Amino acid sequence: MSEFHFCNPLPRRGFTSIEAVEFVRRQFPDVQHWTCWRPKYDCEAHALAKIISTDFPTNGRVGKWSWRRLPTAYPPLSYWDDSTPSQTEGSEWVGALEINGPAGERFILFSCLTSLGEIGSFYLASTLDTNLLKRLKQDVYGHFQSKDTILIHVVGGEQMALSRQDDERIFLQEALRADIELQVFSFFPNRDTFTRLRLRHRRGFLFVGAPGTGKTMMLRHLIRQCHVRFKTSFTMIHLKSDMDEDRVAAGFQCAARRAPCVLILEDLDSLTRECKVTRSSLLQQLDGLVTKEGILVIGTTNNAEEIDPALIHRPSRFDRVWHFPLPDDELRRSYLQSVFENFDSKTVDLLVAETEDWSFAYLNELRTTAALLAMNQKTPAITASVTEEALTLLSRQFQAGKRNFVAQPLRQVGFATTKRDLLNS
Repeated sequence: MSEFHFCNPLPRRGFTSIEAVEFVRRQFPDVQHWTCWRPKYDCEAHALAKIISTDFPTNGRVGKWSWRRLPTAYPPLSYWDDSTPSQTEGSEWVGALEINGPAGERFILFSCLTSLGEIGSFYLASTLDTNLLKRLKQDVYGHFQSKDTILIHVVGGEQMALSRQDDERIFLQEALRADIELQVFSFFPNRDTFTRLRLRHRRGFLFVGAPGTGKTMMLRHLIRQCHVRFKTSFTMIHLKSDMDEDRVAAGFQCAARRAPCVLILEDLDSLTRECKVTRSSLLQQLDGLVTKEGILVIGTTNNAEEIDPALIHRPSRFDRVWHFPLPDDELRRSYLQSVFENFDSKTVDLLVAETEDWSFAYLNELRTTAALLAMNQKTPAITASVTEEALTLLSRQFQAGKRNFVAQPLRQVGFATTKRDLLNS
């Protein structure tokens, strides 16, 4: 049979699990038992899609495991997502492989296009030994995992990789940063203490603040530190319009299986507003009858007023809520001094005075705009004059945005401290 390459497959009718079993029974009549393996929401299992990394090889090796292709009537297709650099990188394989383990284990693994137009949402394995499948999954994942990155399993989206290097400078009020770190870093190493005190080993934290105030920056810092200190895993639920209750439940189940785990819910306000998720189903996941131990949930939102009060006004759902304020004069000065290293203190003071109520995102755009202006003017460095020009351009945009935006007064959310209390602590 000639090889056929198909790029960017659209959802189409493939096999259900029952149809797939009927197919492999015809192809391998001597196999008595098949296991339908559903590793879709487990980060480690995504590495299985990389077993075949070149175009239609007949055999290969991944770490301690070897494999060879078995001939079947299934078309030898090659699927490629054009977001990957080439057809041989990130391809998703279909067909049947004979898997050989380091201790002589041997079984068949079958992959196919499913009835939902997906590949890798389930595999058929000619073994009832689930521990064998787990070892394969873990070893393949370890083989492909980069030592320089932290992998974040994304339910409803592509897996994310974060650099392990924690070299970002955190620009937050010291009391705010210290409180967050205390709460997060005391969670994972004290499970026995939680048990002894008859406390659930599950916590929920929420970061609230306008865009560009440091929520994501702090989240990246926590991920890196938790990975280094406690070897935690990370799961994120990607909130988009087709996200439904089953996928949200799968995200929590994935985090529970991989505990200790940080479960990330970014832009939480969009979960029940834009997605197909009801209030009751989310409440059930956050503090339902089935306790999910070893999970630290961290949510973020730009619009706390749009979140159902039932989610944030009761501990055990989000136990602590921190407000990330716009940077004050001191924080803006620290940030501007770090990005405009060649500016004298007088110039920085002028920039601080002209950027009141600006977020870190706006301050970063000030430097970017100044750099682009310098390049356009063929200036060898960012000067005070081009920065002043960039400031004029952005100030107009900032003021225009303020005229079209009615700011909401800061209000108490959950068990968060107010801005005044935080500054006076």
